Amino acid sequence: MTAASFLPAWEQALALTGQMLEAARSSDWDRLEHLERHRGQLLDALKGADRDPPITVDERTRKRRILEAILEQDETIRLLTQDWMRELRDILASTRNAQRLGKTYTGP
Repeated sequence: MTAASFLPAWEQALALTGQMLEAARSSDWDRLEHLERHRGQLLDALKGADRDPPITVDERTRKRRILEAILEQDETIRLLTQDWMRELRDILASTRNAQRLGKTYTGP
């Protein structure tokens, strides 16, 4: 297989990344996790198979743009999930504090 034959798979990875970003923006964490797992399987297959550099300048440019877009969207997803994780930590801390207060005033 030539490097060009892998470009559609890289485009599919980009499409999955876009769907992951949409899921993160809408706080659909289950969908995000499902898409991330699916994309991970695709990327694992690509890493093992797509070892030769693209031959033409157009192919190299296209692949570079796809990879840059994936990395850029991944960074946005990371920021969105960090916000979600911070929010989740705050909720858990609030729950723990409420439990401690409850035990303090009502006993064990």
